[in-house]
Amino acid sequence: MSFSQYADAIGVNPSTVSRAVAKGAIPVVKLADGKRLIDRAAADSARRRNGNISSGHGGRADRTVRRHATWKARTETGFEPSVLAILNVMRSLWPPLMKQAMSVLGAAEIDQARAVLALAEMSAYLAAMVHQESSKCWDYRKVLEPSALPTFEDEEARAFYLKWCDTEGAGAAWIDEIEGDGLPGGMEVADLMCDAGHAARP
Repeated sequence: MSFSQYADAIGVNPSTVSRAVAKGAIPVVKLADGKRLIDRAAADSARRRNGNISSGHGGRADRTVRRHATWKARTETGFEPSVLAILNVMRSLWPPLMKQAMSVLGAAEIDQARAVLALAEMSAYLAAMVHQESSKCWDYRKVLEPSALPTFEDEEARAFYLKWCDTEGAGAAWIDEIEGDGLPGGMEVADLMCDAGHAARP
């Protein structure tokens, strides 16, 4: 059958079939006059082997499956799957990585603690802003991995970090100037983090 006929048979655009042929993902039969046709059985077998459907490149029918899976995941967690994965990396892996990177850059532990605190709060604001509440998940914190809490050998840095970190998920104290306990300028930073999070909303 022709490329167009095969595309119609499997519910994709002809261009999708053409690209797959060009990449060698779908075999063709070349006639004596140079015309190329597709053997349905061989093409279907090749598509199953190269994982078109499972990897998300199978055309209209495949996009429908992926859209449904994405919608279902978002309904369950309030996040797109890829966004949830990124946020979990930011919460569980980046804090200790930030501490290590700051150490490599020559920062004292007290400055490492400051950098980790800022990163943790920026990640929390971003998660809160991009979360899409649903009846199944109204609290974004319930579906995210716990934030990593780096350890500091320096007593001053450890005390500073524990004083200002957000251990209860209610927002770090250093940005709370309303109650008089926050640091000067903290509220302004919170507003800027909120604006940045809004910019990432779907």
